[in-house]
Amino acid sequence: MKKTILLLITILSVISCDTSKKATANAKPQVQYKDDFKSASEKERLALLKKLNATEANYSVLILTQNYKGEQVIISNEKKTLYKEYPISNKKTGIADQIRIDNTIDTKVYDNLTKKEAVISSKEAKKHKYIYLMKQPGADNPFLITYSNTLRPLE
Repeated sequence: MKKTILLLITILSVISCDTSKKATANAKPQVQYKDDFKSASEKERLALLKKLNATEANYSVLILTQNYKGEQVIISNEKKTLYKEYPISNKKTGIADQIRIDNTIDTKVYDNLTKKEAVISSKEAKKHKYIYLMKQPGADNPFLITYSNTLRPLE
């Protein structure tokens, strides 16, 4: 009788552990929509858009923000790899890097350290000029995507 109970407990614990691993493996990034923060000046906004050649409506700006510590980040879409670097967040500004993305196709962001991915859907990217991507260490999916039409001050 004791062996049967121990066997059942062991089986239940193995099943519950397996279920939690599957839930974390398929975890989606957190998403939020914000325009209620201090905005950059018009001059800074235009300078960034010109620098990235992102003035046209079919481009959005992806800004990597906090908690990037030099791990490899790969950003790609179905056409090509857009970014394959080791960004480090500036502690003063909170910005690691910024790139232009084509908002007519989905963009994938892959973190080589955690082996997790976030997808920026073209449906959402078309509606927003600025997309902020923050890392949240310890979360099931380490990415927090913030869609906005307001550029935060970058300096």
